[in-house]
Amino acid sequence: MRSESTTWVWATACLLICGCTALAGLDKPYHLAAGSGGDNLGGGGAGGGAPGCDEEASAGCVYDRCGAVPEGAPAGVYTLDPDGTGASGPLEVYCGEPADGGRWALVFNSVGATDGATIAFWKILYADRLSAKGEPSIDGNHYQPSLYVAGREYRDEIEDIAGTVAEVMRATAEGIDTADMHLLTPIRVSGEEELFTWQFATGWSSPDFDADTKGDGNCASSYVGVTQHYGHCFVYNLGADDDAPIEDEGWGPHVRTQSATSFGLSDDGSPYTRVKRISRWARW
Repeated sequence: MRSESTTWVWATACLLICGCTALAGLDKPYHLAAGSGGDNLGGGGAGGGAPGCDEEASAGCVYDRCGAVPEGAPAGVYTLDPDGTGASGPLEVYCGEPADGGRWALVFNSVGATDGATIAFWKILYADRLSAKGEPSIDGNHYQPSLYVAGREYRDEIEDIAGTVAEVMRATAEGIDTADMHLLTPIRVSGEEELFTWQFATGWSSPDFDADTKGDGNCASSYVGVTQHYGHCFVYNLGADDDAPIEDEGWGPHVRTQSATSFGLSDDGSPYTRVKRISRWARW
C-alpha cells in the first residue's frame, strides 16, 4: 500500500507532467466541500505546521488562506494549503498587506516590459492552464491558477506608468470549471460591466483552445498568443496591444484608454494604453 505522502507526490507529478487532471478531480467543476469555507477551511487554520504561527509567521508555517497570516507580518510569500487534506498540496502564494477586512492572495500579475518577456510569459497553452508560472511577486510576471479553485472573492487592480493604482473590478464566484476555465456563478460587485463580463465572467482562451465569446475567431490567437479570460475580446490584455502593431515593441500589458482614464489612470495617447501592472487578487 502506498503511503499518503507518496500518493500525493505521485499525484502532483502526474498533474504537472502528464496532465492527469482527472486524478485530482480538476477536470470537473470544483467547489469546496460544504462547511469548509472561511475559518474552517483546510488543516492549516490560523497557522498550522509550526507552534506560534498565529502570532508570528516563520519558516514552517502553513496557512489555509492569506487572511490567516498574522496581521503584523509584512506582505510577501507564504505557504498556503487551502484545502487541507484535499487533493491539492501546499502552494507558495504572495499575500498582500492586511486591507479591507483581510489579506488577498495574488492570482496573477502582469508587469510592463520592453523586451517582449511579458508577451512571451502569457503564451500559456491549454495543457498548462493549471500550472503555476513565475515567482510569486508583485514585481514580476506570475500566474497561480490553483487559487481559482479556492477563491470566492476577487478584485482586479491596475497600476499606470506614473504609479497610480486603481481597483477596476470586484466580483464573487463559487469556484471554477477547470475544463474550460470559466468561473462558476460569477457576480459583479463593483466596476465596469464590460470589464467584468469580458475579463472574468465569460470565456477563456489560449492559442490552442477557444472558449471566448468571439464568434469569428480565437482571441488569444488574434492577440499574439496571450492567454487569459476573454469575452469579445478584451478591455485589458496581459500582454498584447489592440493598436497596430499589436506587439507594441514588445510591451505588455495594455488597457483600453477609455477605461483607463475613467479609473483615473494616465494614458499614452493611443486607444489602448500601456500600463505598468495588472493584478488579480482572490480571498476566501
